[in-house]
Amino acid sequence: MPSSSSRRLIALALAALAFAVLLFARYRQPDTATLEIVGHALTSPAGTDSSYYMQMGLDAFHAPGHRIYPKLFFADHQKFIYPPASLFLLEAMNRSPRIHLPEDTARRALLLVSWLGTLAAAVWFYREQRASVTALEAGSIVLLGVLFLPIAEALYRGQAQLGLTFLWGLSAILWSRGRRGWAGFILAITCAFKPQLALFLLWGALRKEWRFTGAFAATAGFIGVCSLAHFGVQNNLDYFSVLSYLSRHGEALWANQSVNGILNRLLRNGDPMSWNPTVYPPYRASIYLASTAFSVVGIFAGLLLPWRNGWAATTADFLFFGCISVVISPIAWEHHYGYFFFLLVYLFARAERLSSLRWMVLAACILAMANRLPPFDHRLQGPASLVGGYLFYAGLAVLALLAIEQHEQNEHREPHPS
Repeated sequence: MPSSSSRRLIALALAALAFAVLLFARYRQPDTATLEIVGHALTSPAGTDSSYYMQMGLDAFHAPGHRIYPKLFFADHQKFIYPPASLFLLEAMNRSPRIHLPEDTARRALLLVSWLGTLAAAVWFYREQRASVTALEAGSIVLLGVLFLPIAEALYRGQAQLGLTFLWGLSAILWSRGRRGWAGFILAITCAFKPQLALFLLWGALRKEWRFTGAFAATAGFIGVCSLAHFGVQNNLDYFSVLSYLSRHGEALWANQSVNGILNRLLRNGDPMSWNPTVYPPYRASIYLASTAFSVVGIFAGLLLPWRNGWAATTADFLFFGCISVVISPIAWEHHYGYFFFLLVYLFARAERLSSLRWMVLAACILAMANRLPPFDHRLQGPASLVGGYLFYAGLAVLALLAIEQHEQNEHREPHPS
């Protein structure tokens, strides 16, 4: 007989499928139902979200003066917001003489490999947590991954984030297997695209996980030296000005599921309805201060809660801090929440330990994170827009659920005094 955990997982996958079909039947807009997005991703993907801006960055670097950001970002206001090191990937693809494939085909192949790799890594990660996995369990996890909006949206938009989600999953697997150095190596590679994950250096040092911290520092340092040598000191220094600008302005668009995005929409600061490739919302001190304060609180919570409650340096701690790095960002697009899928899989593997109430909360969270819900649509502004942050709220709820479960589990392990 399937275990209670398996039964819960299978039931959740079937419920997610039924809900996705219902939304697909009711709302046929191309950017609403996750099934519609998956279908478009596999048949006619947009496929240029990251590479379009990365090509702009590469062209700016090869232009006279070799300065990337002053004209491209600050003068032309084009949204190339990646660090210079991110351009190594595009340069490698453009210069490889052995790959005789059209650029579009190569890009789609890379996305497809990242998508399939993410799904396979999720099954592998589940197996690591339970020591085994049945065919029904594996199928349920794959189905939930296919129907998970952040993953589907990254595939459809051609987002480099999909590859980063795959690498994040690999690093979580390596960490859970005790391969700390390899976990640090893989995670450090993602810093070429997401520099905020450099916070893991502080996390690793405070956990006294020196193999992880050493490998992370060495890998990130090597990438940094290569970036300085190839793109120059000035381009790398210019990027700090880009980060400062982004933290001060953020994005008002409905897909920005962060404190910054919610406050911009609440205060009607910028256009939440449509994507503008050259406009950021005006600077508002109240939004900047509130968003920064939330980020600081989030970092301290990620560093101190596991340590204070006795689950520091565990797989749960690793996932907890990585997902906190998503929600504290001033710009957290829907596809960035793909990191949460591995945290959800971690909880799926422990489903029998959750009370009925907590399992229902988890199920509600994954349904909210996996779909766009038109009755509570993101595309609102003013006070009504508060209901549109449900992806962000669900992420916070999952983090809280993990923290509560880990705290209680640790308390049960402690011996009672005789």
